[in-house]
Amino acid sequence: VKDDEEHHSVTVLCSSNEVYGISQDMCVTCGSIGVNEEGRLISCSQCGQSYHPYCVGFTKMFSKVIFDKGWRCLDCTVCECCGKTTDEAKLLLCDDCDISYHTYCLSPPLDHVPKGNWKCQW
Repeated sequence: VKDDEEHHSVTVLCSSNEVYGISQDMCVTCGSIGVNEEGRLISCSQCGQSYHPYCVGFTKMFSKVIFDKGWRCLDCTVCECCGKTTDEAKLLLCDDCDISYHTYCLSPPLDHVPKGNWKCQW
């Protein structure tokens, strides 16, 4: 990660033979702990990994849906209806809350992935 005035690279080296603990969560994408506003991280409700919202392309304010249902990172994204990760080409990601659904799991189902933005019913 390139250093600039807003972002600083952090390298953490640990031996597999040593116990190492960090008192703050670290962004999985950029490796930074950050300070003040930059130190605010979101955690995946599935795996617990932490990310800066801007590192995962989430620039909007967090909606009530995210607080109620939790947020999942891309590695843990599943269809909210069927709970499966298969058929990724038909998995829609809501542009407001990042919740995912297969096109065929929606009610009513969609024939194809819509072009442009898509928002779920939440």
